[in-house]
Amino acid sequence: MANKSRKKRNRRAVRKGAKQRFAVGFSLVVLILCAASVGFSLYVRQTDPDGRTRPLRLAIENGSGISGVAGDAESALSALGVEVVRTGNAARFDHLESMLVVRRRGGEVRLLADRIGCGRVIEQLSASAAEDATLILGADFTQLKLGLEVEKGLAD
Repeated sequence: MANKSRKKRNRRAVRKGAKQRFAVGFSLVVLILCAASVGFSLYVRQTDPDGRTRPLRLAIENGSGISGVAGDAESALSALGVEVVRTGNAARFDHLESMLVVRRRGGEVRLLADRIGCGRVIEQLSASAAEDATLILGADFTQLKLGLEVEKGLAD
């Protein structure tokens, strides 16, 4: 009789071990899938007319009037996988609100807008534009999720 109870315990232990291995394996698969989805969502892509994808090409224009803002934004956006094709000044420096201007269809500009917290996206399509979109930094640039700050002493 002791032999039968030992066999039952062994079967239970084997089943319990198999369940634990399955649970650990399943957890690892879920963890890997989550990490992969986060990794893919970090990079904003553009789909060309031929169906190939590439990094989103972005121009950054400083419309705030505060020196160096576009260069700082370039570093932050490059870390997101965006290809910055040019930086410079906007036509004017009185932009109160930052905005993303869509130049070409097929890009995930709205995804980029959500990622950086830019609430204003407008469409000004241009077949001759080298960039897929233009980010115009306004006076609210510190509110974007780019880690940009105004250096002390510049606002005096």
